[in-house]
Amino acid sequence: MCNIAGYVGKRDAAPIILQMLHREEGFAGGYYSGLATMQGGKIFSEKLTGDTARLMRETPALSCLGNIGIAHSRSKSGGGDEWAHPFLGLRGDEARIAYVANGSLGCFAERLGEFSDLTLRLSEAGYTFPSRTFGVETKRYPTLADGSAVHMSDTMCQLILRNIEDGMDSASAMESAFCEMPSEIVGLLLSLNEPDSIAYSRINMPMFLAFAEHGAYLASTPLAFPEDAGDPMLLPAGSSGRVFADRFESVKYKKCAASIAPIDAALICKAYAKVREILSATEKNFSELCREVAPLFSSADCKPTAALTYQILYALSKGNLLLINEKRVSGVTDELDAPKLYVSI
Repeated sequence: MCNIAGYVGKRDAAPIILQMLHREEGFAGGYYSGLATMQGGKIFSEKLTGDTARLMRETPALSCLGNIGIAHSRSKSGGGDEWAHPFLGLRGDEARIAYVANGSLGCFAERLGEFSDLTLRLSEAGYTFPSRTFGVETKRYPTLADGSAVHMSDTMCQLILRNIEDGMDSASAMESAFCEMPSEIVGLLLSLNEPDSIAYSRINMPMFLAFAEHGAYLASTPLAFPEDAGDPMLLPAGSSGRVFADRFESVKYKKCAASIAPIDAALICKAYAKVREILSATEKNFSELCREVAPLFSSADCKPTAALTYQILYALSKGNLLLINEKRVSGVTDELDAPKLYVSI
């Protein structure tokens, strides 16, 4: 899993999204970091291997221009700097879109061969893949005939760009791409065609939205939001839409690629009781908690386990019950480490 942050409003986006990312990256990311912002018909982007602190220290990320932006912190799952998010959809030397995502193949793992074929067709049509590389374990990623691997989100980015170039708006382009190449994911998109909003598409992974007087915040967990954020809401599963500074638009998929388990009040109560019992006895990291929460769902192709777990942690935090302890763990290389957050009550 990964962590994502976004902002659209009246203030400079880069400092806001990097601070949100820093607060949440130890839950599910911290190994690769990056951001993209947009201003004046141009997309600005920085990314590298390492956590958000390294991104701010070793790149001009904080100076990226614009009042709209997205940021990403990735898990330890292979590749070098080029496998950090965001991924860019290029035409010539110009970035037309920037894309970040959180998730994995999940219940769609058996379709990986189809996604390799799709990557090849996009390559033959002239779309380029900056993440294309050799030496990466390929069982979870699209693979081309020469044995090179492409990051799944890179393929998705180019697929979305193709749909936009075919005349679709961003939200529709994301819905079409998510249905053609489904995974257990959520994604955010900047597009030069729609400079006033962030497009999103969500199957089952978490994406929360909150508003302040000056703009809209997006994050994988409401624990990342600044103090001036209003009440958070979970964006609808199986939907795409656009987030503006003062509102959002959302449309359910016409035909979702899989069934998505609902989160209802009864499930939230069960999960709250279970997580509180566990954390009263010991501290856990986020992945460990997700494994405890997952069996509470009824059968479905896709379970929004991470979204429910974040909701419970946020409720514990609002009740002043949550204790968060950061530990440093081995990073992508011997020279790097990464944050990992453990929670208890």
